[in-house]
Amino acid sequence: MIVRENNDGKTVLIPQHAHAAISGEIARHWRKDDPDSPVQRPETIMAIDQHDRAWIPLDEVPQRKPDGNGFYSFIDYPLTDKLRAYQQGIMEVREQSRYAAVLCSRHYCSFFSDDTDDEQIKAFLNREYGLQQADMQTLTSAEKATLDIDQKMLSFCDDVSLYLCMNQPGVSKKDVSWFRDGFREQFSFADKIIGEWVSSDEVRLTPSPLEDTVRVAIPQVIVDGDEFREVKLWVTVI
Repeated sequence: MIVRENNDGKTVLIPQHAHAAISGEIARHWRKDDPDSPVQRPETIMAIDQHDRAWIPLDEVPQRKPDGNGFYSFIDYPLTDKLRAYQQGIMEVREQSRYAAVLCSRHYCSFFSDDTDDEQIKAFLNREYGLQQADMQTLTSAEKATLDIDQKMLSFCDDVSLYLCMNQPGVSKKDVSWFRDGFREQFSFADKIIGEWVSSDEVRLTPSPLEDTVRVAIPQVIVDGDEFREVKLWVTVI
């Protein structure tokens, strides 16, 4: 679950799988003049769209922290449950596409250091590296050639969606909490892409990676005490 506060001090919850679907919309509208555009690679789009399906069962019922201080987010969710969900989500993607599974597995593995002392993380990484190696044997030469490109694409589209979901709509540049100084990934048309909220329902990416504007719906749950209210925020990305 993505967790933040709105201007009224109320908690906003956004399901991870819904956030991933926004990532997929960014990828589907990628500019066609970029030689690395994923538009003609449906398994890449599927991986980006489905990369957080691991969170579907975890987000069905938002988990409050034991001390009563808010809800667990994707950042601080209990590690054992999170790693188990990661594995299951990757397996579900694998049932549809080995290529997409490799991308999702590599994406999740990138969250952790190979030098970790945590035995749970070590076991997770070793398992995923083994599955990646096995899946790689089924890929074509063309698919192997685009893996690094598409992993970068997944990471970028994920980050753009997080920018939309983690920041208060319409936030001023100086108050941006995530990706204030731009996104990490570089592309043929830009060394760095900068995001900016230009209004409460519009975000500009400069230079734009998009072929045309994209209008996305961000499903949100507003928590007020024990009351949960579902709302939908529409944002145009230009």
